[in-house]
Amino acid sequence: MPQDAPPPDSSDQVEQAVRALMPALRRQAMGANLFIALAIGATVVGALLILNSGMEDKDRWKMAGLAGIAGFVVVAWIYRSTIRSQQAQVMPILASAIGLTYSKDAKTFLQALPKRLLPARGIRTGEDHVHGSIGAHGIHMAEIHVESGGKNSRTLFRGIVAQFPNRATMPAFFIAQEDTTRPGFFFGGDLTTEGLFKLRTVTGGRGRSYGIWTSSISQQEPPALSEVVAILTRIEDLVGPAAELYAATSNGVEMHIALTHRRNLFHIGGLFPDESTLFRDVRDAMHDLTVPLTLAKALIEAEEATVAKVKGA
Repeated sequence: MPQDAPPPDSSDQVEQAVRALMPALRRQAMGANLFIALAIGATVVGALLILNSGMEDKDRWKMAGLAGIAGFVVVAWIYRSTIRSQQAQVMPILASAIGLTYSKDAKTFLQALPKRLLPARGIRTGEDHVHGSIGAHGIHMAEIHVESGGKNSRTLFRGIVAQFPNRATMPAFFIAQEDTTRPGFFFGGDLTTEGLFKLRTVTGGRGRSYGIWTSSISQQEPPALSEVVAILTRIEDLVGPAAELYAATSNGVEMHIALTHRRNLFHIGGLFPDESTLFRDVRDAMHDLTVPLTLAKALIEAEEATVAKVKGA
């Protein structure tokens, strides 16, 4: 692997700031590797002492196994803490480069999300809160995970949720993959459409079926909503295949959009950081940041263009 990689597709200021962090990131990684080595060594020594103790065979193997599990937990914690710390140092630089502010904690943003947008019966966690303005329009976004919980927990949602204002008057609406709203054998669907009226079904760019619901019993669809639906159900035409629409909802004043991703977002750094790896991570993170921005800008412009067209008619 080459030692020097092309700089990320951003300003020289970002490149210089990220390069300036490299010594600190390497020192942090060295410290983490040292603690991991000590934890592994302590686990091995502890397990050997237990196996050579005077305990009964059954108890010895049980205690040695517990020592191994404890060692694994410590190593995993050190690794995750190192990545989170490196991420917290780099992400503010990337967010600032596109005029936004970064905060690791997204609890306030998560708590304010509309209940309808994500599975209600899951365990929600959020991090990497990025916020600022697109022109005169405020935008907030964060990485959100929803897990079913329990012994056989599964991922119900993993991706980015973005929030920004509507620019055209329209009824409250809800757009979601139809299979997420269908009731299961024992439970309802992951997402609820209670209190809404089905307007139509749209086939998205990847062949997925999306349902469109509104708060109005009228079957007449506002022009601005038609533009929004056209963009949201074919977002791959705008941002590529990295993200897919999970659901979107609006109360007529502001819109929330949930985009699924197949990988861990904003993953930056590691236990053996070099420039090639770091700048690859930076490029990926910059792309992750720009996807919601590109989508929000396109939706705001489409709504404004529709309003202008209606006024000029």
